[in-house]
Amino acid sequence: LDETWPTYTLEYLDDEGETATMELPITTADWAATEVRFRKNFQSVGEDQWGDDMMPFHEFMALPREDRLGRRPFIWTIDGDKRLERLRVSAQMVELADDRLNFWHQLRQVAGLDVPGAVHDDVQAELESELDSRLEALKEEYEKKIVELKAAYPRVVARRMAEGLLSFKDGEATVADILAEAASAGLAPVGPIEGANAVVVVGDEQAPSGNGAPVATTGPTPAATATTPQAALQGGASPAEPATAAVADEEDDDDFRAEPWIETARCTTCNECTNLNGRMFVYDENKQAYIKDPLAGTFAQMVQAAERCPAGIIHPGDPLNPKEKDLEKWIERAKPFN
Repeated sequence: LDETWPTYTLEYLDDEGETATMELPITTADWAATEVRFRKNFQSVGEDQWGDDMMPFHEFMALPREDRLGRRPFIWTIDGDKRLERLRVSAQMVELADDRLNFWHQLRQVAGLDVPGAVHDDVQAELESELDSRLEALKEEYEKKIVELKAAYPRVVARRMAEGLLSFKDGEATVADILAEAASAGLAPVGPIEGANAVVVVGDEQAPSGNGAPVATTGPTPAATATTPQAALQGGASPAEPATAAVADEEDDDDFRAEPWIETARCTTCNECTNLNGRMFVYDENKQAYIKDPLAGTFAQMVQAAERCPAGIIHPGDPLNPKEKDLEKWIERAKPFN
């Protein structure tokens, strides 16, 4: 039930005349080749005409329709001398095999063994949408917490450092004593201190020094505590605002995206693109094609149109839908036309 085709063993003679075998699938074409009524759908191809464009029929049928262009499907058989021979398969036989495969997949879907592509795509889109919503909610929650921390943390640090300064040497130390202590610990240089009423500010917290002057801590480290009071004392009595990291708003610029376009003036009115998608490709008053709505079709159709255009004037640009199926493959095939 899991196989697309049953298999059989083909026995033949190799170039040395030795018996050899190949395990091959019995496709619609392999069956039809044994029926006289289908003989016109097969043509023997001499070994001198074999080429890289030839492909075993079962591999050809596994390709998407757009990837079959330029390929020649064949089946293996043997001639009267039991030598290997290739039979080229007609387009009508390919259509018959497609029809039989559709029935086979419908049976598998009814049995619950196959999931239709449309259902798969719908479920995938739903899951991706749900995931995007969850990620957005997590991002908003994270940014909210960061804002709260930036608002609350400096105050907490300032309060705790003020409490530490008040309790330093049982509250008897002056600003000069604190700076001297910090300098001896290698935390900050000590310079001349003038004035008895100097104020050191961090956030909204202030604390009196041992000699009655208001003192406040200046940051989360002792070095900052020692340095800022000295700077404030030497510069006068003006309070210093806390230094906080400025967060710059970054604009989310969209990545550069090349738009699809057609060299309309060179159009030969071959109908290839308009037959492929008449809503995406239309003719102007001069019966020359242009892209009316790039969103009316898929990027795959845009690339296929470029490949089919005999004038080579269709440029697919970049895909507009980043979630389109098999996008990497189509981007690679679009490169020669961009």
